[in-house]
Amino acid sequence: MVAVNGKELALEQHGDGPALVMVHGLGGTSNVFHAQAGLLSRWFKVIRLDLEGSGRSALKGNLSIEGYTADVIAVMDQLGATEAHLVGHSMGTIVCQHIAAAHPTRIKSLALLGPLAEPPEPARAAIRTRGETARKDGMT
Repeated sequence: MVAVNGKELALEQHGDGPALVMVHGLGGTSNVFHAQAGLLSRWFKVIRLDLEGSGRSALKGNLSIEGYTADVIAVMDQLGATEAHLVGHSMGTIVCQHIAAAHPTRIKSLALLGPLAEPPEPARAAIRTRGETARKDGMT
């Protein structure tokens, strides 16, 4: 666990080398990257966290992309990662893009897996429903 921005976030680190931060999607957890972390830890310091309201990280307040972005940067700061490669899945790709836009000198590369560039209308309704559930109850 790591304390950032008034909350405790579940965190796992594997390996040594340049920092590689993995950001899961809505309804996911850091476990989605378990297999990849094992392999990538041969070359990188892999940092996997459960975003607020997901997995082992409790829901403390209002969830937002901006809040997730601030939390990931705070984790990087606390771990001394002045630069990092970012890997995001689904909603995590949005968080990674926000981080890269706000802190371009800190990001070495982006790997965006299943980005949500422009989902079709039926998918948007489902995403909105999942977002409302996450804001209300968290995703565990």
